[in-house]
Amino acid sequence: MKKLIVHMGAHRCASSATQAFLRRNCAENVRDVRIVLRSDLLARTDGFAMTGFYRNRPWHPAYWRDMASTRAAIKACPQDMIVVSEENLMGLMPGHEGAGFYPGFANLCRALAKLRSVAEVLPRLVVRRQDRLLESIYGFRVAFGLRQDFADYIRPFLGQDLSWYKMAQALDAAGLAGQSRIDVLEAWPREGTTEHLMDFLCVPNLQLGGGGLRMGNSRFSEEALELMLAMNRTGTGVDVDWRRKVLFPALRQGAAPTVQFVADLLELQEDQTAVLKAALQIPARFSLTNEERAAILAACEAGNKAFLKHTIVGASGDIWD
Repeated sequence: MKKLIVHMGAHRCASSATQAFLRRNCAENVRDVRIVLRSDLLARTDGFAMTGFYRNRPWHPAYWRDMASTRAAIKACPQDMIVVSEENLMGLMPGHEGAGFYPGFANLCRALAKLRSVAEVLPRLVVRRQDRLLESIYGFRVAFGLRQDFADYIRPFLGQDLSWYKMAQALDAAGLAGQSRIDVLEAWPREGTTEHLMDFLCVPNLQLGGGGLRMGNSRFSEEALELMLAMNRTGTGVDVDWRRKVLFPALRQGAAPTVQFVADLLELQEDQTAVLKAALQIPARFSLTNEERAAILAACEAGNKAFLKHTIVGASGDIWD
């Protein structure tokens, strides 16, 4: 029977780095492994149609359409091993468009369980401590255009049970626990990370013509985030493609995150530069206060203890202490 490895996220937990690793090495392994990434899922390449599983329940017509299409794609695939990697399978990034904390995860698990008629399904998930996750998400979204203050962004999460344990339970309930593995990002080894990832994905024999695991969407410095937040609020350089191709590489290569730096890149007029300078004077923060962090961790404490004791979680019980 074919093997279907589903790396479903989570966001800001080395997903982009994992996908880049798979993409770089895909050509070396195409005879043995079928790699299915976001572009394939969005284009429904060869019929893989899994992006709606978290949204739709069995009574929705799209559910059965996508299920039939994906089953047919798996059966028709010439490779016996299929690796799907896409963090949006879990749902929207928390805080984006009013999304909660992956409320459709159980739907995804039930849908994956139904694919067992055509493949051995091996779910894979990487998580991190919730307070660090939320800080990372906020910085990421600022880099891509978010104008919201951190205080407003974090408020809906305070005191809420942002439980990873519910996800382990959902895999249990779907009958997938025996084939599932959840890693904790903080527990990943500093050396041998590539080998760890290949073991995690059940692809230990990948040919690495494209190289090992590299850094993905790393977090920018606070000074860079302050500049980008001011840019967002003034509508300056908000084109995402420009940011990806020009702004981000320059900042990562050590360019000083100053108004003049942006003014030179975009050839801003004097009045536009003055507006950006004024926006940069508005106080901003990108991390939790001690009180906010305590509220989040207190709400998650019981769930985290149970989660780290779960048999499918590969981390020690004190990793988040």
